[in-house]
Amino acid sequence: MMIILFIYGACLGSWLTAMADRYATGTSPLYPASHCEICQTPLAYWQLVPVVSYLVLRGRCHYCQQRIPPTTLVLEISCGIVLTTLTLATLRPLLWLGLWTFAALCDARTQTFPGWLVWLAWPLTVWALPWPTIILATSGLLGIQLLWRHWPTPLIGDGDLELILAYAITRGSTATAQWLLVASTLALWRARKQKRLAFLPYLVASAVGWWLIRR
Repeated sequence: MMIILFIYGACLGSWLTAMADRYATGTSPLYPASHCEICQTPLAYWQLVPVVSYLVLRGRCHYCQQRIPPTTLVLEISCGIVLTTLTLATLRPLLWLGLWTFAALCDARTQTFPGWLVWLAWPLTVWALPWPTIILATSGLLGIQLLWRHWPTPLIGDGDLELILAYAITRGSTATAQWLLVASTLALWRARKQKRLAFLPYLVASAVGWWLIRR
């Protein structure tokens, strides 16, 4: 069963990567068929097998030999591993992680992501919380979205703050501090090479890491 779950998770990771690429290029999620983003050549079925195809192709397009980003392989393997933890009890948090993973992929490519993802993930965030906490947290979420629009030079994205709020109200202060420490360390290491970077991917990578450690 774990092997089957890993295969499904790798397929999900491949699909999330493709959808994020299409979000970045503004193309339809339904058509055209999967193709190389550089030479636009449609991909054969054997080039679409998660993990295996990347290794067989040695990380390059079969037609134009352009390099395929290694994040594709990393995401397929990571999603496969994460999905092996699937049970009825973990279904909700895994759906939550999946939505924020897609947001992080979009953010990594364009430093934006679809706003509806926050509201789709929000019921999964507050599902088991008491009503006073839900009302207070939702007010905080709305406050972030309203205030960020009038913030002339924001130092952090509203999506980052929304994920931090969601994590804090479900995991508590200690777990949130540990999560932020890892994410910030990863981001600072990368920031040596970039003046401006998307923080959301590091927050999600840290969340996935802590999820696996705590399983």
